[in-house]
Order: sequence, then C-alpha cells, then structure tokens
Amino acid sequence: MIQSAGNGLGLVALAIWPFVVFLLFRKLPFRDALIWSIVGGYLFLPAAFFISINPPVLPSLDKEFIPAFTATLVTMIILARQNSKNPRRAAVADTGPELTNLPGWLPRSGLGRALMGMVFFGILATAITNGDPLTYGARSLPAQSLYDGFSALLELGVIFLPLLLGRKFLSDDVGHKRLLVILFISALIYTLPAMYEVRMSPQINRMVYGFFPHSWVQHIRGGGFRPLVFLDHGLLLGIHFTCALIAGVILVRLEQGGRRLLYGFCAVWLFLALILSKTLGAFLIALTIIPIALLMPVRLQLMAAAGIALIMLSYPILRGSDMVPTEALTEMAAGIDERRAASLQYRFDNEDLLLGKANERPAFGWGWWTRARVYNEFGVDISVPDGAWIVTIGERGWVGYIGYFGFLTLPMVLLFLRRKRYEVGLVTAGLCMATAANLLDLLPNASLSPVLMLSAGALLGRLELVRETAQAPEASSSDADAPVALQPDGPVLGPDMELTRYSRFPVRKRTSDGRQRPESG
Repeated sequence: MIQSAGNGLGLVALAIWPFVVFLLFRKLPFRDALIWSIVGGYLFLPAAFFISINPPVLPSLDKEFIPAFTATLVTMIILARQNSKNPRRAAVADTGPELTNLPGWLPRSGLGRALMGMVFFGILATAITNGDPLTYGARSLPAQSLYDGFSALLELGVIFLPLLLGRKFLSDDVGHKRLLVILFISALIYTLPAMYEVRMSPQINRMVYGFFPHSWVQHIRGGGFRPLVFLDHGLLLGIHFTCALIAGVILVRLEQGGRRLLYGFCAVWLFLALILSKTLGAFLIALTIIPIALLMPVRLQLMAAAGIALIMLSYPILRGSDMVPTEALTEMAAGIDERRAASLQYRFDNEDLLLGKANERPAFGWGWWTRARVYNEFGVDISVPDGAWIVTIGERGWVGYIGYFGFLTLPMVLLFLRRKRYEVGLVTAGLCMATAANLLDLLPNASLSPVLMLSAGALLGRLELVRETAQAPEASSSDADAPVALQPDGPVLGPDMELTRYSRFPVRKRTSDGRQRPESG
C-alpha cells in the first residue's frame, strides 16, 4: 500500500535516497557518509505521515526507515568485503585517526543488554496484557494481539537502527567530533531555506512535495512565520537549530585561530536564525545550555547533562507527584506571550489526563491504536498527547519507558560518574550537552528523531570503548568479533564499488612523550 500526498515527488525522493546513500559512501569518508545518510534523510525527505510505502508485515518504507536501512546495508557490505579480502584481523580500538568499529551490532555492555531486553520484552508483554477490547460510548478500540506486538517490534527496530550505527561506528572522540561538525553544518545549510520561509511563509514543502505537513495556524507567530522546510513541524526545526548551535559552541572551544573565528561567526548566524524561527521552547533551552557549553569545564558539563538525563528519566514520577512547578512555568510564559502561556497550560492539562490513565496500567501500558488516550462517555477523544514521554509511558508503561528512554539518558549519567576512568574530553561532553538539549524538548514535544538516536548510540558506544580497548591486545587473530579500524581519509567505495583506502592498522602503542607509534613486527 502506497501512502502519498502531493505531487508524487515525495515517492521519487524516497526511491532515489538509497542511491544517494551509496554515492555518499563512495565520495566521502566513512564516518561522514554514515552521518550524512541519517541527517540528510531526516532534513530533506518528506514527512513519513504523508509519504510512505506500507508493505504487509514489513515496516513502512519512509524517511526514517530508508536512510537507516540503506546505511546499515552499505556498512554490512563494506565489512563483508573487507573481511573477505583481509582475513587476518588486527585488534584495534583506538581513538586516534582510525575509525573504531565496535564488535557486534547489538550492545555488549550489561546496561545496553538490560535496556534492550526491557524494550523488546516490554513490547511483547504490552501486547499480551492488553487482550481486552475497550469501549467508550459509541467508540470501540480493538484488543491487542501478538501480531500487533511483532509489528511494534519491527517499528522499534527501525527507530533503533541509527542508535546501533552510532554505537558501532561513532563511539570514539573522532566520531563524536564529526557528529558535532556535521550537525552544525547541516543546520547552517538549513538556515537558507528557513530564512526564506521566515520572510515568504512556510511554502517550500508545498512547492517541492505538494503538501503542507501540519497545521498552518501553528506556524504563524509574532506577526510573522515559523519555518519548517521539510520537517514535520517548526518545533522540530527549532530544536535542531538549538542542538546544532550547542555543537557550534563546542567547536569554537575546540578549534584555534582562523577556524575558531569561522565557527564563531557561523554560530552567531545560527543563533540569529534560531531567534527568527520563533520557537520559544527551543530558544529557552538554548539560553540555558549554551552558557554551560561555552564557559564550563568538562566536569560541570557532564554533571549538567547527567542531571537533565535523570530529570527526564524520572519526569513521570515528578509530574505525578506535583513536583514540577507547572503554575510557575505558565506564569513565566505569560510574561512573554499570553498565547504561549495558554498553549503551555493546555499541554499540562492534557498531561494530567493522560498520566492518570497511564497509572491504571503502569507496568506495560495500554498498547497502541490510541488505547492510551482519554475518551468521554460519548466516545470522543478529549486528550492530545504532545510530549514523547507521555506517549511512551501511556502505550508501553514503565517497563517500556525505562528501556526506551534509558538508552537516551543513562549513558550520560555513567559518563559523568566514570569520567576520569574513561578520560572523557570536551568533544564528548559537548555531544552530551547537545543530546541533553533534545531531551529537554521531549518533555513538551515529540521531537524524537534519527539524529537524536544516532547521538545516543555514539554515547552508548563510548561506554563500551574502554573495555574493548583493554581487551583488544588479547583478541585472537581469527576472532571475527574483534574491534576493527577503518581508514576514514577518503572514499570507502571506489568507482567499481570495490573497497579503496580501506585498511587495517597494527596495534598502536604510545611512546613516553605521548605520540603513537606502530608496534614492531
């Protein structure tokens, strides 16, 4: 079944994106190609709700599935060809210029395995414990079946693909920095069409794909327009600009000389674009986190990110216990704009309704097909779920919520607690800050994106990197799971789709002055 709105160019874009991904891996360094495949698909492909191909049983082929699946397929082809041409393996897990490839595709740390088990077991348990149909007045909602559970597992597998790619290939400092750089550059590119929409109204998606992906009224703000370009909503553009701006601030601190000035100038331009985008929540998040990213040392940055992560993970408890100052937040918003205050109060009221129903089935939730929403005696839906947290805990309960959001939050907590042992530097702290900003936006909005999952995967992989580095010298030369280093200095795929500039390196040791030298022999 094909779901298509507009002029048909959306389907064309989905169809050609796999070729774009192959071209990226052919022309760019491995890390850059991987990141651009995910980020580019998120920013430029049409909204999944309007344009998708829905085959039976399989997940929907849309802007989330196609970039991640194609990138995964290409990396598997690369690894298979490399293994066939180079059967002797060198156990390398270095944070130098090589690209670290963690063993396996699934997390190997105890935390990662526990969270993965909670996510997948929780979905099946949700399907099993919701075998009763629900009736509200004239509305009847179907019972959940194991088929629904397996469908949800496939959908979740698609969402998790960027996380697994980030964990496997972007776990070291170089991978984290490339992620920050491309996040920053992608936002700078996006400012050009965004500023056009600020002036001319959000029309680019309609002009290119032939449809508008959301409510037009919600994109009229402050006597002007809120841009969205090809994203589902202007709020998503705002938080993407905020995360990219934090990345730019970290890059300013990392670089020297002329490059620092260039990053600084671009960061100022992006900050102005964020202001003109008229997204109050993303702007306030930027004002909160940018001073920390710009002025604070690594320890305090990690502490702030870990604190935000813990608040996010425990937010349903805080919200249900009236420990969130909703009245003060509403009054603060009223001091800026009465309409924004009314919108915020409306969100809080809906959260109270939905959280009350979620507490009726706290362990595994209510399942899918809008069963977690609140209906009146006539069967009318009187709730509007906005935040990603309330949607998740309502559908999957606490087991699914902790498993899902644990991947987004707990790596930052552990990186703070183990910062000395892991030698966490500014680049990883900066990625934590950018990820924490997106987490804050998940409270009022459903801004889960492949870019967020890619960043969370890179942080999860950082937890495994120290262990794999310590075990690397003991790995057997025939061990198929030993960490591998790929050379990212040029294209991975040559003109004939054969591997070029794709080599292994011997285990490296450090000299007394800190420089690296190859191990003799």
